[in-house]
This record gives sequence, structure tokens and C-alpha cells, in this order.
Amino acid sequence: MEKRKDFIWKMGGQQGEGIESCGEIMATILAKEGYSLYSQRLFASRIKGGHTTFGLRIALEPIMTVGESVDFLVALDQETVDKHGDEVRHGGYIICDSKVKPDFSKFDGKPIHCLALPISETALKQGTLLMRNIVSLGMSVALLGFEKAPFRDAIAAKFQKKSQEIVDKNLQAFEDGYALVLEQKEQLGAEPDTLPVPEKKDQMFLLGNEAIALGAIAAGSRFMASYPITPASEVMEYMIKKMDKIDATVEQTEDEIASCMTAMGAAYAGVRAFTCTSGPGLSLMAESLSMASMAEIPVVVIDVQRSGPSTGMATKVEQSDINAACHNAHGDYANIVISPTSIEECFYEIQKAFNLAERYQCPVIFMPDLQQGLNKQSVPSFDLNRVPIERGKLVKEADLPALERPHYFKRFELTEDGISPRTIPGMKNGLFLSTGLEHNEEGKPAEAPSMHVSQTDKRFRKLETVADYYDPFLNNADHDACDVLLIGIASSRGALEEAKVRLEADGVKVNHLQLRLIKPFPTKQLLPFYTKAKKVVICEQNATEQLTDMFRIHMPDKDKIASCLKYDGNPFTASYVVNAVKEVL
Repeated sequence: MEKRKDFIWKMGGQQGEGIESCGEIMATILAKEGYSLYSQRLFASRIKGGHTTFGLRIALEPIMTVGESVDFLVALDQETVDKHGDEVRHGGYIICDSKVKPDFSKFDGKPIHCLALPISETALKQGTLLMRNIVSLGMSVALLGFEKAPFRDAIAAKFQKKSQEIVDKNLQAFEDGYALVLEQKEQLGAEPDTLPVPEKKDQMFLLGNEAIALGAIAAGSRFMASYPITPASEVMEYMIKKMDKIDATVEQTEDEIASCMTAMGAAYAGVRAFTCTSGPGLSLMAESLSMASMAEIPVVVIDVQRSGPSTGMATKVEQSDINAACHNAHGDYANIVISPTSIEECFYEIQKAFNLAERYQCPVIFMPDLQQGLNKQSVPSFDLNRVPIERGKLVKEADLPALERPHYFKRFELTEDGISPRTIPGMKNGLFLSTGLEHNEEGKPAEAPSMHVSQTDKRFRKLETVADYYDPFLNNADHDACDVLLIGIASSRGALEEAKVRLEADGVKVNHLQLRLIKPFPTKQLLPFYTKAKKVVICEQNATEQLTDMFRIHMPDKDKIASCLKYDGNPFTASYVVNAVKEVL
């Protein structure tokens, strides 16, 4: 039998039934074994109950999307069969708990193996329905052809704090589930699929939110002020778990306004500080961010994008905060907006966000999306020395010349590059004023027309070199000239890369750029790729073409621009992108 290169497993049921726990055990073990993984949690916006699934793509080569055709669907209820059965590939398997008396009639005549197995009955042999997930884990391991030993070790470790009796019952539930599948070989109509054993890799399996928190720590940040919000809360939760070990402070504030102002205060005092939120919180921070722009405070704001507006679909992905991040403040607002292209980049690019904030002395909005923040991926172990800490024009106290009354330090000096020298409170000879008012070079309030023009020009002039200092996009362009230039942001990268491969196989020349720098817009850096493309297809998850409009504003030859939009709460797939490109062509 030909060995598979990847396999997609999905389990569904109601929240609270241990579905995520089952997927987590499987994924953690397979990551240690060297498989490349991408997971996806889909769940309702409520504490308990509601339909939920955990999908896991298991591969031999690096992947950045959960894929499309499910090989093995484990259903604890009929709703999972009805909602996700059509995702199962020809030759794939649907195994449903026989307790729900599943209706497989919609699959009559289709080459799909449908089995009703006694998952609940098997779990009850150990005294509780709570073990249905462990029974399902055993079934999955058997069908995928993995060795049992590492899974047994993981189960024992997971429950060892309870009692040996609980450990033994869970191990038996796992063995019973494993045996269930092997007993059904004749009904399956085929031997279970298997994956080759890969070489061991030095890799991690983690959420994008966890990678962000780790990156902030690696960047030297030791202060976070935040207010919990889905899908960003895990960043704060991780920081809280580690704060004692790294001598950090995490302040849970009363709201997002307070969190932004508190982080700004810490950044003003010289600390690398940040806050983390999602769309509704970003809206509340508008006035604070405008002040940070005026006072040139290097604060980092993480916005894990979710579906909106308002509460919207808080557990579903969208990329509809682009306009808010770029313009979410009054007046001529100077800030930087960047977005990571992968969960791995969540670690490295957040470090660069802190460097950007201090180099350009302005607020930096860091924008992953929910698909990155709340889902896990296997990534190479992080290199802690890859991104050096750069603090910009932060002056050492010993280098400050003496001040003579009534003069202050020229904190907002009108320099050629627009970036002023910076001191922090307490530095001798570094005294300056800082408010939300327009000011002169020393920070003293000044409303002379010429000073306002000079300071406004300075705040924007300093951003002119951002796209030269910071790598503005991931370059996946193989052709000097192409039929289609695909452009995306955040989590769409995997789908666009796979779509590029499929389109190339059909004879279409495709270049792909995944944008990191959104504001200031990197027109100069994009032009060489843009001008040599017959069509430019911009893929984004919103209904209002927010990223596309930025291209229309900043780029020439607007007739070549087309949009590929998706705003149903589900991530992009390669097929979706391929179909959109073919329509454009």
C-alpha cells in the first residue's frame, strides 16, 4: 500500500466533551515524533455547549493550512455528521457514536466508509462518558497506524496527579478504542491508512498567541497591561504564568482604555511595554493611540483580529481591522501597522515590533488574526538571538550635556530624519515636557502655525524609512513577469502558497507576496512585482476590500487589481483561491 504524505483528522461534538483535549494529546505526541502539524479549533462563542470541532493536518513536510479533504471524521453526535460529512474525501472514514443512531443516508452510493461504533458504550465500561474522547483517541491512533506507546505515556502523564485508578481506566479506554477499529477491518473495506515515520525534528507545537508572548519576552518586554478578550486572552494568560520567572509585571486593567494608557505610561518611563486586544478593544484605544502619536511614545498594541463588527463572531477569523489599525485615531495620526505571515513569525515579528516602536518612537499595531492566534502549528524551535534588541535614539545619561535654565532637553528636536533623541524620566539633564498638546522641541505647549507644521511633518518624515528598515513582505515570487500576482496577509499564507502550486501545474505563472508592512504602505518595494504582473489578486478576509483599497490608493494601473474576499468566518483554502483566480483570468 502506498504511503501517505499527509492525513487530515477531525473530531466533532459539543463543547465540554473533551474534543480539544483529545486533539491536543494526539498533536503533542506527533509533534515530538517529528510530524509537521497544523490544527484548527472551531467552537461557538459561549462558555459551554454548542458545536465544536478540532481538526488536525498531519504531514511529512512543513504545512501552513489545515487543508481541505478530511480523511477521518470522528463524530460524537449527528450534528457533526451533518455539518462536516461532506468534507470527507472519497475513500475516507466517518465513525460516529452508535448511541446517537447516526443517519448516513446522505452518503449512500458515495465511496466513503461510514461506521457506527459503540464509543459511549466502550467509555461506560470504565464508568463514565467523559472517556469518550480517550476511546476516540485510541480509535484514531489505530486508523492512522501510529505506535501506541507514546500515546499511552502521554495519557499516564496527563492523569497521574489524580490517581493510579484514573490512569488505569483511561489507558484501558484508549486500548478499547484502539481494538474497536482493528476489529472492524472487514467493515472498513480496507486496511487503515498509515503515514511513514519522519525524522525527529527540533520543533515546537504552539498557539500563535503563545508565540507572541514568547516573542515579547525575548524582546525584553517585562510589562503588559491588558483586559481579557477573545481571541487575544492567551497572550496575557501565558505572560501571567511566566511573570514570576522573568521578573515581569502583568496588569489586568478595568478596560481597554486603561490598558492602553497604562502600557503607554510604562513605555514613557523607558520600559518595553505592550497591551493586547481584539477589534472592540482597539476601538476603545483610539484616543490613547492618538496621544501616543503626538507624544511619540513607543508602545506596542497587539490586535488579534476576529469577525466583527461589534461582538460579531468572536471565535471566527476575519481580517477586517485593517482600516481601524491604520486610522483608528483622530487628527494626522502617525503610526506603524505590521502583520505576521505565520505562527512562527508571531514570535520573530513581535520582537521587530518593539524595535520599530523604539526606533521610530510611535505606536506600533501588531495584527495577527484569529486563525493564527487561537490555532496551533508545529514550528522549528525558536532562535533567541535572531532578532537583536534595538532601542533607537535612546540617549545615555552620561552623554547628556548640562541644561541651563530655562531650557529643557530637546525631546522633540526637528531632526533631518524626523527621529528625535529620547530620554526617560529620571535622567539628569534629560528633563522635558510631554502632553497631548502640540509642542515645541522641548515639549512645551506651542500653537504657532509654523511649529505645528514643522512637528507634524517631523512625525511623518520619520516613517519614510520604515519599509527600508523593516522587510515589508514575504517574497514568494519565482517569475520575472507573471500572469497573476497573489497578495495576502496573516493566516492566508498557507492557502496562497498551495494555490500557487496548483495554478502553476495548470500552466499559470504565479507570483506570491505575503504583506507584513501595512502602514506606511510599501509602494516603492511593491512596484517591481506589481508592474510586471498582468493581474493582481488581493486575498483578504473582509467584505469591504480594506487591503484592496490601499492598493488602489497607492499603486498605479488600478484596472489590473482584483479582490478575492472571504468573510464567512472560515479560513481561506487553496481551492477557494484557485477558483477566484480562474474567474479573474
